[in-house]
Amino acid sequence: MEEDRPLPENRLWQPITAKWFAAVFGAAVAYAVVRYHFAGDVPWRHFPLFILNKASALAAVFFVACSYLIGRVIKWHNDDPKRKLVVVKFCGLMGFSLALIHAFFSVCLLTPAYFAKYFEEDGRLNLDGELGMALGVVALWTLSMPAITTLPMMAKALGGVRWKRSQRMGYLCLALVLLHLIVLGWRGWLAVSHWPWWLPPISLIAALMAAFPLLVKLSQSKER
Repeated sequence: MEEDRPLPENRLWQPITAKWFAAVFGAAVAYAVVRYHFAGDVPWRHFPLFILNKASALAAVFFVACSYLIGRVIKWHNDDPKRKLVVVKFCGLMGFSLALIHAFFSVCLLTPAYFAKYFEEDGRLNLDGELGMALGVVALWTLSMPAITTLPMMAKALGGVRWKRSQRMGYLCLALVLLHLIVLGWRGWLAVSHWPWWLPPISLIAALMAAFPLLVKLSQSKER
């Protein structure tokens, strides 16, 4: 029967990647629920958009970061190069798809009622709001480069050198994401006494995740 046939080795959605997604996204949702619903004062009616937006953003950064750490720092599947490649591609593309979801959710939520600190009194975005949104949009665009070139025909169409260069655009994306998070969240990071249950903001956790692959890349470059 067709259901009994083994999955193709290069298929991205496999039991191992499904477990990765369930663990990462589940942990992101759980943290957002605890911090904003249980420890904070966000009503449960804001779970479908506000909370899932937070979780999508955190999971997106984690997946993109992992796509550049597997094989370098994260040694999972090093004994199986084919499976490792599948997981790397899955992490990169899942990070891109969750970043798209985060972008659409953010557009829906971007109002003074939700984020008054990013708006002027006349209803227009202030400097933090405009700069933060601009960095986020450009970061998403840079992430689209390695995502598009993941398609099987692109390696041959671009050639090895240009294909590798396009894949490295993910590092630029992580740098822009880090700036995006700093601009939008640094004030909340410093207000430690106001953290609900002393739980750090999701933006701070995501910033640390974005910074880690950049630091690894920098340290490895210095060693060469």
